Amino acid sequence: MTKERRTKTQIFFDVITAVIDDTQNSESMSPTRIQVKCNTSYDKLTKYLTEMEDRGMIVKGKSITVTERGMEFHKDYSRINDLINEMNEKF
Repeated sequence: MTKERRTKTQIFFDVITAVIDDTQNSESMSPTRIQVKCNTSYDKLTKYLTEMEDRGMIVKGKSITVTERGMEFHKDYSRINDLINEMNEKF
């Protein structure tokens, strides 16, 4: 059975979720750690991180941090995902 491919938006969400989870545990976030948590190749991840930084969703420095805009994206995506799951349960 093949696994469905994730969209870019889903991967952005996974990256932000990984950073948020590790930040709450007081751990610094490196690209390699995100790669493992998000199950993506390093080459693709670096492209995504660059795009996310260009969009103002994250800041790359010694470690990766989520901006306010990234937090808003995460919250909105979670709400939409919850709504979709709720509708799938009803129908």
